[in-house]
Amino acid sequence: MKNYWLRGLLLASALLFASTASLAQSTYTKTKYPIVLVHGLLGFDSILGVLDYWYGVPGNLRAGGAKVFVANVSSSNFSELRGEQLIRDLDSLRAVYGYSKFNLIGHSHGGPTIRYVASVRPDLVASVTSVGAPHRGSKVADGLNAALPPGSPLRPLVAGLVNALSHFIELLSGDDDPQNALGALASLSSAGAASFNALHPQGMPTSACGNGAQANADTHSPAHDSENSREAISDTHSCGGKLGVLRFQLR
Repeated sequence: MKNYWLRGLLLASALLFASTASLAQSTYTKTKYPIVLVHGLLGFDSILGVLDYWYGVPGNLRAGGAKVFVANVSSSNFSELRGEQLIRDLDSLRAVYGYSKFNLIGHSHGGPTIRYVASVRPDLVASVTSVGAPHRGSKVADGLNAALPPGSPLRPLVAGLVNALSHFIELLSGDDDPQNALGALASLSSAGAASFNALHPQGMPTSACGNGAQANADTHSPAHDSENSREAISDTHSCGGKLGVLRFQLR
């Protein structure tokens, strides 16, 4: 009889442990505010519902309890315009679902894009996380500017090809945002990044894979001047490497 009760106790303990572990796993990525993923240059949310830009990431986050949305802004354009498009989408999500803030994660050009939102509409942002983002500019963009300077006959030709590709990506992803390859090139150059950072320092990491300072509570933009636009951003993060090993703490 004693062995019977001992085996029962051990079985009950094992089931309780398994249940607790399962519950912990199902809420591992759960956050107070939804997560919004923002793609980079020549990016998209999903091509024909088959090819996902954020391959596997949304599903893994949702499996852990997170509420996840995948944004789709211009595949190629200025950081500021992409940021305005993201604000449009966030305001729509707020209106439809009632969310007050969002945890923004941007890859590549998505990094400056989400930082723009943090600068002009901090009321929408709970945290900012950038992954492999060229916050200080891209050597590739600088190389293209050097190889195809303004006035070069090949510059508009190459820009036209990139614009055509961007429009094709938008078509396949079911969107029709405007494209501007030269605008993206300007934003991603070292000079363009420096000008952007001077105007929108929010979320700028102090070092590679480092954190940025919290947004100033008095930061606002005349284009988005409101009482809400004076709220502070709680957390900013930056990291590189593979998305598969990305770890971050959101709100």
